Amino acid sequence: MPQDTAFTLPFDTATSPDADAARRRSLLWSRRQGLVADPVDEARFLRWDIAGLMAVWNPRTSGARLDLTVDAVVVATFLDDHVDGPPADRPERVGAVCADFARVIAAGGRPPAGAGPLLRAFGDVWQRLADGASPAWLERTGQHWQWYLGAYAQEARNRAHRRVPTLAEYAELRRRSGFVYAMLDLSQKAYGFELPDRLYTQPVVRRMADITADVVDTLNDVHSVEKEESRGNVHNLVLVIENDPGRARSRDRSRDHGRDGAPDHADSIREIQGMVTAWCEEFLVLEQRLASGVGPREAGAAALITDCMRTAMSGYLEWSRTTRRYSHLVPAGEAALAADLVQTN
Repeated sequence: MPQDTAFTLPFDTATSPDADAARRRSLLWSRRQGLVADPVDEARFLRWDIAGLMAVWNPRTSGARLDLTVDAVVVATFLDDHVDGPPADRPERVGAVCADFARVIAAGGRPPAGAGPLLRAFGDVWQRLADGASPAWLERTGQHWQWYLGAYAQEARNRAHRRVPTLAEYAELRRRSGFVYAMLDLSQKAYGFELPDRLYTQPVVRRMADITADVVDTLNDVHSVEKEESRGNVHNLVLVIENDPGRARSRDRSRDHGRDGAPDHADSIREIQGMVTAWCEEFLVLEQRLASGVGPREAGAAALITDCMRTAMSGYLEWSRTTRRYSHLVPAGEAALAADLVQTN
């Protein structure tokens, strides 16, 4: 199965010693927020193991700082599953939900009266993100969350028209929908630093962040392709490549299926493995260029953000190989979430 696909990244992997405790704290927080009030949703939540993901994404943090990164990604994951349900091909409904999230950001983390559990949980996360943050950093991470929210509306429009994006369109959309830039902001909260604007805007740093997003998003696409196919979602690099008319490959779909009738995807995945290898090689070159090109005032932050990007890629791969989110699929025709977490009270 695609989740077994081998990728070799030139980055070390480590795990926070607080991982197991973070799992327990995350479940308790999610229960308090009303996110896992239904037993079915709680079982699915446990299969995701978001605390395990963030323990390898930010392996040198623990306690409240680790918890904030976990809770933020839990909210993003529940939102992902919500819009993957009945609203999936209804752009107006997806847009309304995402607009509500944007309003919570604009209100400083205060959800509107009567907000459902997911908006209230996001308000809690946003207030914790804002605590001690500079206005510039908060504006930046707010923009990254807005990228994520806006991508859902575009995906819903594509799904409504049964339209598979071109490779170029998908590459631009995926960097926004993948949430990686916001997760790199979470890494800064985890380690108690803010990337200065003069570094954030440097072309070398921007390209390193783009590569990090491309690697993480592409690993996700390969390992989750069966999940996406089962939900009728065409926004996956494997599927986009296979539907690209400019690709020099046979269009005979009969040979793209295995003996059990399931799609094979072998050619696309081999191409993607080569893409990931090339990105990582470029990242190593840029890493050296950044280390030798910054002054003493910026060296510490440059080293920290480089480490965050490295562990983002290696940690995501470690988690993605084993998470049961992609191996235990929600049955076809069944909602990704049993409870409606967005409905107002």
